[in-house]
Amino acid sequence: MSPRASAANGVRPIAHHSLVDRVTDELHRAILNGDLAPGSTVSIVDLCQRFDISHIPVREALRRLESEGVISLRPGRSALVATLTSEELANIYALRKLIEGDLISRAAKRFSDERLAEAEEALAEYIGIEREPASLAAKHHAFHEAVLHDAIGPADANVLSLLWKASDRYLHLLMQDLDHHPETQQRRIDEHRELLDLARTGKAKQLKAAWIAHLESTEAALLEALAAREAASAG
Repeated sequence: MSPRASAANGVRPIAHHSLVDRVTDELHRAILNGDLAPGSTVSIVDLCQRFDISHIPVREALRRLESEGVISLRPGRSALVATLTSEELANIYALRKLIEGDLISRAAKRFSDERLAEAEEALAEYIGIEREPASLAAKHHAFHEAVLHDAIGPADANVLSLLWKASDRYLHLLMQDLDHHPETQQRRIDEHRELLDLARTGKAKQLKAAWIAHLESTEAALLEALAAREAASAG
């Protein structure tokens, strides 16, 4: 069997009671860690056999993932895992800078001591967490959400969830290609400290500029890692 046809082998069996949510979570996990590799074909029949369930929850889970842009359903009984591209990555961060830039401007007008304390706690957990993709992304988002919290409405939350999941996929799959030097990691930590310090002082314009610069720094690191991977594959 070809590597593309056997892509579902990296998906772990799940219990019957899981249904659509559990299938979605398991497929999302497999996509994030590369078990379902970018560009690979996923057989719905194979997934049904692997999960030991009917095709209905599998198709619904794939539709959910298609709405996140990580799966493309194909005619028949298969789906295609989306590839990683610099264009998509740039688009994701263009939207993040636009939306989060507006949110941080609004949040800066209403920071409370409680909210700042939550952000401080989230930052401490981010600094102390193991540099493992899933944990790192969760703590990183916890900090961002704590700072933006008071400006986030239901529609904002839905859009941010999609954008953060989309950028997480690049972080997970490119983690090994990122710069892991201590000074680079410290610079990222310092960027977050600066954001929190500016939030405390209420300097809204400087905070927005620093927030966007932080997103640009992350985008540049991911683009560099993606280019390095593409060059290695071409070589």
